[in-house]
Amino acid sequence: MSQILAAAPDEASAVFDVAAAMASITHSDVHTLAANPADYPDADSFLAELSRPGTLLGVLVPHPTDLWQVIQRSDKPLIVVPRHFIVRSSPAISRVLVPLDGSTEAALTVRDTMRLLADADVELIVLHVFDAAHTPMFWDQAAHARDGWEQEFRETCCIPPATKVELRRGTPGQRVVEVAAELHPDLVALGWSQNLAPGRARTVLTTVRDAKLPVMLVPVT
Repeated sequence: MSQILAAAPDEASAVFDVAAAMASITHSDVHTLAANPADYPDADSFLAELSRPGTLLGVLVPHPTDLWQVIQRSDKPLIVVPRHFIVRSSPAISRVLVPLDGSTEAALTVRDTMRLLADADVELIVLHVFDAAHTPMFWDQAAHARDGWEQEFRETCCIPPATKVELRRGTPGQRVVEVAAELHPDLVALGWSQNLAPGRARTVLTTVRDAKLPVMLVPVT
């Protein structure tokens, strides 16, 4: 039986609620890893449990020293649940925001995640943010110009047919946080290269820091 790994002190934790919601989608069990009073196990213990066969992903809360060490070393998706996050109703994930930069690498990283969610009847919303240097000509033109661009974008990014596409202009990380606050998804799903060199992973860092909802990070494989 597959399982979702939750680093939570008890079943009253929001971490457990998010893990239970993902377990429902993936038809898995929840395995709770006992955490210390800071709601966080040490990185090595968590990664050892996460690497076990049958463990699909992990769920944990931010930690000032170990969080990015865990995220960078994990070869499986992780969901970061904001500290003091409260699940709005019964644990469920019914709407997911998926930011995509338009690259094939980013699309392939989250392709299986999008398919899994779509097959579970989760509403997907794909967000693409244009920066000032790459705003397309169709932005202020007729709707059919956008339709042509969007069709190509959907094909390139392997987007499931019923998925809504949202377009914005600006700084990607900031726009992801704003759109998440606007559309109220239950989760943001981001692919990332696990590279924290200067200038890299800015969208991931901003989203994890500022979003008020759980963020799934899917590593490039």
